[in-house]
Amino acid sequence: MAAADLRGLTDAEAIERSLSDPEAFGVVFERHVALLHRFARVRVGDGEAADLVAGTFEIAFRRRGDYDLTRSNARPWLIGIAVNLIRHNRRDRGRALRTLARLFVYDEVEDRSLERAVASDGVAALRDLLSCMREEDKDLLLLHACLDLTYEECAEVLRLPVGTVRSRLHRLRAPLRTRLEAIERETKGARDVRSLR
Repeated sequence: MAAADLRGLTDAEAIERSLSDPEAFGVVFERHVALLHRFARVRVGDGEAADLVAGTFEIAFRRRGDYDLTRSNARPWLIGIAVNLIRHNRRDRGRALRTLARLFVYDEVEDRSLERAVASDGVAALRDLLSCMREEDKDLLLLHACLDLTYEECAEVLRLPVGTVRSRLHRLRAPLRTRLEAIERETKGARDVRSLR
């Protein structure tokens, strides 16, 4: 089958076809490599992102025979592999925290307080805030807020019930929003003082 014809396949169809024609897996790679690289850059930093993406696709290709073909979209499966790699290969938590400081957290009404804090002088305070969070909470925020995964996709990636995902995100938003608003007030006050000089 020509490469152009393969692009019309769902991820599940391409994975199934790749069992007899390994090149068909390239469709899945092309579709999801940019998203996985973005996830990797935010989660582990530029220096380790390429290795994480390569490792994810290597494992996915090796395990493609185990893929649940009833799932047409392989995105949650691939991100799940990446999350597991991160959990098993954490080498530098400080670097992950620095890159996570760029994470934008929005709720349904588009709370932009984190974006404003990151754009201001509050990155260090945000890094301190994130350093106090559990690793699984950071992963959940990243998946939902940065990669725009749905609650259901987050649940699939993290192997949690959807209700748990919803309640964790709800629980995480309130303290984050409170702290980020404080950061914004602090940095606005510092800017006001500098403007008076």
